[in-house]
Amino acid sequence: MSLTEAPAADPCPVCGGGVSRLVYSQARDPITLSAFRVVECAACGIVFTTPRPTSLDAFYPQRYRAYGPLVTRLLQMFYGLRISRWARLKPQGGSVLEVGSGPGLMLAAFRSRGWNVLGIERNEAVAESARRALGLEIVTTPVAELPADVRFDLIILFQVLEHIAEPVPLLRECARRLAPGGRVVMNVPNFSSWQSRFAGPKWFHLDVPRHLVHFTPATLRDTLARAGLELVEMRFSSPEHDPYGWVESTINRLTGRTNTLTRFLMGFDPFGPAVLLSFVMGAVLALPATLLAGASWLAGSGALMEASARRSTPSEQ
Repeated sequence: MSLTEAPAADPCPVCGGGVSRLVYSQARDPITLSAFRVVECAACGIVFTTPRPTSLDAFYPQRYRAYGPLVTRLLQMFYGLRISRWARLKPQGGSVLEVGSGPGLMLAAFRSRGWNVLGIERNEAVAESARRALGLEIVTTPVAELPADVRFDLIILFQVLEHIAEPVPLLRECARRLAPGGRVVMNVPNFSSWQSRFAGPKWFHLDVPRHLVHFTPATLRDTLARAGLELVEMRFSSPEHDPYGWVESTINRLTGRTNTLTRFLMGFDPFGPAVLLSFVMGAVLALPATLLAGASWLAGSGALMEASARRSTPSEQ
């Protein structure tokens, strides 16, 4: 990391500071291959992507995260384990809001457990697909525009917060809509993880420019506090994403390419020699990647972190 301070192309998305330290001079978007910088705010320490695109539409093509049925089924299985744990907050069922609900897999799982569910999804086509396929209530309304009297026992931002240009206002709105005893649960990449430090700008979970903010445990705690939320628990295990991240990040470093396996699985690239080589390397790396992931969880340095937070001013609920 360079300690040279320079004016930031964009202000800090958390504190608004205008001076940053350069972390990576060049990190490439794995979809468009456009180059961005990654910098650290000199005031609050948050790491963020710059320059921030004026429009992100080109970076969210229709095939983004459009995996095949096998990968989708595996993700459903892993997500089910998380949902079973989260649902213990209200064993008899409660109300849940998922911000960035995508195809609605998590909401459907909550509904099957007796919960009342509502999803928010920025992409109307994705929201309509989930409505038709699963009969879910999914809106494109921002959290701030939901009825003021609506409260939720659980608000989920699963791999969402890092995509938000200004996370504090969103978290503040979530805090306002928590029922007494409610929780906000978020899952974000861990910029201080072993995997991030190993792969640097080739880290699979860096994913610029879709990931606008790159959190560490300390900066995530600070961001929550700025929004009136108190951290209750933090976990670092992610069996559905962490081992794969080690595989793809290692291949990125060894080949100089960017997310070859993921591009193929999303349908961006046809099968060819580069994809075949990546599959062979992935098979060799699978076991050590799994072992490294497990060790990083025990050390509190997993590639992703799950934070649970409550309102820091419960008397206002």
